[in-house]
Amino acid sequence: MADTVLSFVSVILDKILPLAADEISWAWGVKKDLKKLADKLKMMQALISDAKCKQSTRESTREAVQLWLKRLQSIARDAEIVLDDFGYEVLRQKVENRKRDKVRNFFSSSNPISFRLEMANKIKNVRASLEEAYREANQIGFHPAQLPMASADHKQDRSTDPFVDESQTVGRGDEVSEIVSMLISSDYEKDLPVISIVGMGGQGKTTLAQMVLKNDSVVKHFDKTIWVCVSDDFKVERLLNEMLQSLERKSADTTNTEALVRKLQENLKGKSYLLVLDDVWNEDREKWDGMRRRLLAIGGGPGSKILATTRSDEVASAMQTSGLHHLDILSDDHSWMLFEKLAFAAGGARKTQDLVDIGRKILKKCGGVPLAIKVIGGLLYSKKDASEWLNLENSEIWNESTNTEGGVMSVLKLSYENLPSLSVKQCFASCSIFPKDANMRKESLIQIWMAQGLINDAKGGGHLQMEDIASDCFNVLLRSSLLQAGYKNSINGIRSCRMHDLVHDLSLRVSNNCFLNTENGMVVRIPPNLQTLYYIGDDGIMLEDILERSKYLSVLKVDCWDVTHLPNAVGNMKHLRHLDMSQTRIAALPDSITKLYNLMTLKVRYLLKIPKKFSNLINLRHLEFSSGFGDGHRCLFPGIGQLANLRTLPHFRVSQDKGCQLEELEHLRNLRGELKIFGLENVSSFESAAKAKLSEKSSIQSLTLEWDGTKEDCDDDNINSVMEGLQPHPDLKSLAINRFEGSRFPPWMVAKDHVTVLLRNLVHLRLEKLARCEQVPSLGDLPCLESLEMVSLHNVKRIGAEFYDGKPVTLFPKLSSFALCGMKSLEEWSDAMVFPNLRDLRISGLPKLAVLPDMENLTSVTELRIWECRSLACLRNLNSLTSLESLSIDDCPALLDASLDMKNPQSLRELTISGCDKLNPSLSNNLVSLEHLELRGWPKITSLPDQIQHLSNLRTLLLCNCPLLAERCTKGSGAEWPKIAHIPQVDIHPS
Repeated sequence: MADTVLSFVSVILDKILPLAADEISWAWGVKKDLKKLADKLKMMQALISDAKCKQSTRESTREAVQLWLKRLQSIARDAEIVLDDFGYEVLRQKVENRKRDKVRNFFSSSNPISFRLEMANKIKNVRASLEEAYREANQIGFHPAQLPMASADHKQDRSTDPFVDESQTVGRGDEVSEIVSMLISSDYEKDLPVISIVGMGGQGKTTLAQMVLKNDSVVKHFDKTIWVCVSDDFKVERLLNEMLQSLERKSADTTNTEALVRKLQENLKGKSYLLVLDDVWNEDREKWDGMRRRLLAIGGGPGSKILATTRSDEVASAMQTSGLHHLDILSDDHSWMLFEKLAFAAGGARKTQDLVDIGRKILKKCGGVPLAIKVIGGLLYSKKDASEWLNLENSEIWNESTNTEGGVMSVLKLSYENLPSLSVKQCFASCSIFPKDANMRKESLIQIWMAQGLINDAKGGGHLQMEDIASDCFNVLLRSSLLQAGYKNSINGIRSCRMHDLVHDLSLRVSNNCFLNTENGMVVRIPPNLQTLYYIGDDGIMLEDILERSKYLSVLKVDCWDVTHLPNAVGNMKHLRHLDMSQTRIAALPDSITKLYNLMTLKVRYLLKIPKKFSNLINLRHLEFSSGFGDGHRCLFPGIGQLANLRTLPHFRVSQDKGCQLEELEHLRNLRGELKIFGLENVSSFESAAKAKLSEKSSIQSLTLEWDGTKEDCDDDNINSVMEGLQPHPDLKSLAINRFEGSRFPPWMVAKDHVTVLLRNLVHLRLEKLARCEQVPSLGDLPCLESLEMVSLHNVKRIGAEFYDGKPVTLFPKLSSFALCGMKSLEEWSDAMVFPNLRDLRISGLPKLAVLPDMENLTSVTELRIWECRSLACLRNLNSLTSLESLSIDDCPALLDASLDMKNPQSLRELTISGCDKLNPSLSNNLVSLEHLELRGWPKITSLPDQIQHLSNLRTLLLCNCPLLAERCTKGSGAEWPKIAHIPQVDIHPS
């Protein structure tokens, strides 16, 4: 608890100092009061440090310490509220006076005397409370501890990938194989059998289930996979809702059980599925039977199964498990392998014999539990000296528990205590606001931490912004394994994370109930000075009642589809800094929201209306909303350029209306992340485009430029000059250009001298619907380009040397994914394809192209998809694709047998051929890895190739729209059946 109170005091001091330096504090006569308050708080910091040491003394003292800390926490919260009231008034005055023509001394007579007196009196009362607490501390026997020298809390190595990837696992290969065999087996008497993984907390049940889900045999066997985190909230409607979200990747718009069942029936009709129920706690057989009845009503294809993870054999029994797997601890060797990957990772401790010997002794205390090993490995990563390792080995914390699961909690507490700063500890505690097993977005965590005052701008004029400092805290928690990495991409790195439920228990414990969520929609008592509330429920009326009683909230996050409007009372919540209504149906914001001068983050889903004085939100840093709702061609935020603090602005639509020109972006110098600009047909010149100053916005990582047509009076030179003026910063990583009507690409996109490449950091590029461009740009010199999509460049007739830039040895060095689609005029593609690292090649909608370039050099390609190329007659050197794993050819009726020579790719595992009338189905005996074969749309075929019976690894055969063959493949009696009898799954659809 001492850490929590220390954090409160630190936050308050960070607020007092700038307020005391402000002219308004002098004008109102409270400057001295604020400084005295700051001095008193610094004294309390020293006492809190001593109180922390006395928490571990005898019980009577420990109780007195806890009571004193709780009282001091309440006083600190009161002080924070007073300072926020003061700061709010400062901001209100600034908003009102920025519209005045003359600078005025608005700090004196124009301000209400009553407010000044009230503020001075409140500061005096807080000081009096602190003095009383100081006297109580002396009576208990506290002595001011020597505080450590102030240091940069967040000073650490900045790196794009400073932690070990969570996907690194060891010692579970045999168990994955065992569970996969259970899942693909057909030896079950009942429909929808349950396979359960049972093991104690921290043992890796969820990780094992994730590995099983990604297994190639499972991916091929099931048409759909569904993941639901169950935890202790076993409500049928919630679980059905989570299933639908997993399938559709969006929240359901209903909570009605029957409606959810119907939607799931639509999604799963005729499809086999694997439902993973992770972390099940329910032991009530009746509750499970109710869920099972719903699942059977949903239906799905034959072979559907459920994979459950649980700590309890009783839970597995209640679910009538058909296959049970008890998860074992890791062996000593596997434990060491996992520990090594973490503790001795690049940038961590140097692997010496001393550290190895100490590490092995520490490892024995972890009991082979992966979570404990990861946390200890992450902790020791940052400790380079043998003495630090010895201190950890000899820590008394190992004696706190005699059972394994209690030992894991001791390890977690040790990791928490060793976090590098108080602010990181409080960031960890703040994560408790989210429910167990929640998928937490990195950006959301960072924004909440800032709103709670846990992160401040770098002192001393540092170049780091709050978001950067918070990102460092996030990385520390990842590296310590207190957070587990989730979704990751090549542009932003880690985008989401989750907490193990044991870690969540610790987070909740150290938070001291400073943060509250209403999980399961339960009615709760709202503390009067509550700072953070996460409302989860389906009762919008209850939410309104809670808001009336929660005027001191700094963070409000709502998940409730019953909420359709934001009450006007929100304008009274002047302490609010983070408002997340993205999981509601709110489409308009009330005028009163413009009084929230402290607001830093605003998230909504769809907006039709905003208040006229929206620009009053001068502290707003992150504005998140979705496009494509209502009038998509209307500028929603006129005058957005006045919000100079903005960092996040996902969309901006240019129009001719006042405050909607591109120059609005000029003063938004701190924009970062993703920016999409629509309506660029309303920009008429290079000068107008250049006013956006995109070339100076170094933190924008992803940029979309989109036109909705072309003005009749714009000539080609004008259009091209606009594109030139939209030059982005060289650090840009992702670029999409859509509906550009110019005839040529801008100079900043094409390297002229093979030396100067402006977009050297570009990773993703998408060009779509560029109607007038006659040739593709020269892109071969882009050194970081990994993904390239060219779609509907209808005026391009030829791709030649200009695309490769005449340098076949070094071009496209990192390109791994290439898609060429909808090029309806393309007739010639010359020169061999030389992409040294290409893995995924998609070619579609090229109706005039007869021959693809030679594929001799595409030795790294693993997936090749060709469809809707109706003139394509030849595929050259297909045999050279020695890494090919998946080949799909569809609707290529001119393709000849001779071009499809499949003798050599022994790596091929999936083969799909459809709508290729001139091909005969022939298979090589060399296709020893083939697991999945689909033949579609061959109405004249009457027999299967003899070689199919020699393909021993073939597990799935699908024949669709092959009517003459269907009858001959009838199980047991068909003439072709002996050829395919060895294949576990044969699906035949005559039409």
